[in-house]
Amino acid sequence: MFDDDQAPSSSAPSLVSTDERERQVGEQVRRLRLDQGLDQLELARRADLSPSTVQSLEAGRGSTLRSLVRVLRALGADDALGNIAPASAVSPLDVLRSSGDEPRRRVYRPRGARSSGDGS
Repeated sequence: MFDDDQAPSSSAPSLVSTDERERQVGEQVRRLRLDQGLDQLELARRADLSPSTVQSLEAGRGSTLRSLVRVLRALGADDALGNIAPASAVSPLDVLRSSGDEPRRRVYRPRGARSSGDGS
């Protein structure tokens, strides 16, 4: 596998380390705060968090999901969380219904092909 702060070494070059992704989220939160003309103390007050929690979030260090949600709500941007897993345009039930009336097929395995596992 890979460490929590390292991207896996796979064929997907677009993967970003966890630390880098946290830093990016922190930068986005900071930009939102500055765009609204708020300082960290005021944002912390509105989000009902400590100023050090807001500082940590913006620095990309050890924040919780709860803190992120509170900060995004205080900034009026909690709808951004809806983009994590957008609603599917196709219903899984509709896919099953449209697959036709063919019965499911079972895998054929000859009876004599099993091994007993005890060496006999």
